[in-house]
Amino acid sequence: SVIQSLNKRVNYLIIYGPRKSGKTSIANKYSKDFNINVIREIPKELYIKKETYLDLNNLPATDENFFHFLQHFTSNNIPLTIFTSENSIENLSDNFYLPDIASRLRLFNLCNIQNPDKDLLFKLINKYLSLKSITVQDQIITEVIKYIERTYLAAYEAAKTINHLLYDNNHNINLSLIRKHYEQI
Repeated sequence: SVIQSLNKRVNYLIIYGPRKSGKTSIANKYSKDFNINVIREIPKELYIKKETYLDLNNLPATDENFFHFLQHFTSNNIPLTIFTSENSIENLSDNFYLPDIASRLRLFNLCNIQNPDKDLLFKLINKYLSLKSITVQDQIITEVIKYIERTYLAAYEAAKTINHLLYDNNHNINLSLIRKHYEQI
């Protein structure tokens, strides 16, 4: 899994997944926990000497500088984790990438991250609410899930919405209030 690979500090890792699947949030959290630099573009100067996270949605398939960047890490045995989109990995071939870039990327372990399913969304919203000492009926959360995207950020925002609706309505919340709120958006 993604978390296990990051905890093991795998030398060369590509974490890929759909938009809003939590890649950047994970990169930011683990970079703080392990004191790892996060970069969001390929630097022209290759001065990096320590483990690095590259958070880049689309890998530059034909950029010679990207090849030199990858070569710098692999030849100097410097750990590199790349956070990117599914599209970048689906096209991991010599037809799409420069052959030298494709060969370097094949040295990396691949780890896929997916958006949360309904059960996980439910648990996340419930957890976010419980952290604020808020409890609501399960059917409230189930109703909210019908209106939100399947993303970690959406779960967090849904919990904030429930909290605000409770506050704005004297701690009374019901299904019609939820429906009315989300249908107005």
